This record gives sequence, structure tokens and C-alpha cells, in this order.
Amino acid sequence: MTGQPADGRATSASAARERLEAELERRIAALESGTDAGADFDVRSWFWMVLLGIVGPAALLVWGWFG
Repeated sequence: MTGQPADGRATSASAARERLEAELERRIAALESGTDAGADFDVRSWFWMVLLGIVGPAALLVWGWFG
């Protein structure tokens, strides 16, 4: 049983699954090739990641403890 009606038409679920599998294969191939891999983060990106990921939460913790 293939999940298709007897007349051979694909159901919307099986058609969606085929499109999904094709897209998944394309994305996996792109990851494996590594040609679209970008450069490392720039200085501005590092600044915002440190500020929002470390300094901001630390400041909120200190404010919560002593504020």
C-alpha cells in the first residue's frame, strides 16, 4: 500500500511529504557541501551577543538580588 488512491493520484498528504523530503534532501546537501558557510561573527555581532547574553542577564540577576 503506497498511500495513494487506486487511480494513481497522489493525495495532498503524500504530495506534501514528497515536497518536504525533497526540501530536506536539498538542505542536507547544502550543509554537507559547506559552500554557503559564512565567515565568523564580526566585532559588532560579538558585542551584542556578549551584551545581551551575559551582561544583560547578569545585571538583571544583581538587580533582582539587591534591588
